[in-house]
Amino acid sequence: MKKQARTVRERKAGRPSSAERKGRSPALRRQPSGRSKPIALPPENKASVVSPPASARPTPAAPQRGLTAEQQQKAYDEAMRLFQAQKFERADELFRKATEGPNRTLAHHAQIHSQICQKRLAPPEPKLKTAEDHYNYAVTMMNARRLKEAAEHLEMALHMAPQADHLYYALAATEALQGNPQGAYERLKTAIHLQPRNRILARGDADFAGILEYPPLASLLQIDRGWSPKAS
Repeated sequence: MKKQARTVRERKAGRPSSAERKGRSPALRRQPSGRSKPIALPPENKASVVSPPASARPTPAAPQRGLTAEQQQKAYDEAMRLFQAQKFERADELFRKATEGPNRTLAHHAQIHSQICQKRLAPPEPKLKTAEDHYNYAVTMMNARRLKEAAEHLEMALHMAPQADHLYYALAATEALQGNPQGAYERLKTAIHLQPRNRILARGDADFAGILEYPPLASLLQIDRGWSPKAS
């Protein structure tokens, strides 16, 4: 019994009993109770664990943009050929393309020639000499809804012909289209004073449709009974 008790104590202490030492090889001995067998891990790759500092890391090459030097030169030469043939639209496209190449000097020359092409392609400024020239140009600008530019040319025309009722009428329409009922009223009042027929024209003119409810203008366009152009 004493011998058996010692064997139990030996097992509790994690030591193999005498029977185990005699009948089993060391490879088949049971692991001590309460302990797990350590799992063998593969050796770590030190290069993957230790990262180099950011300053030492190689910078990835940026993708190449634009043209190569050869492509830039080719585009510039073709653009110059078209420029000399006065084919400015196509030349401008190639000059702008050549500005994207690596040769800065060539890109600078291409940019200058591109600006020249754009000036050649722009419509010539009209030569306006008389009040009617400015008036006709202003009407074109009104139709294109370039109202500020139209008003500027009508003002120029008024300096040349201050008593022209159709200029005041056109200015009134320009103010109405810009949503300025007071300005339209003042201009139209002068136009009617100079030529009473303008009252009838304004009542049926779509340019004034948006401001007809403005009280001074509505009163100005109201036709009384017995009204006649001579009475006004």
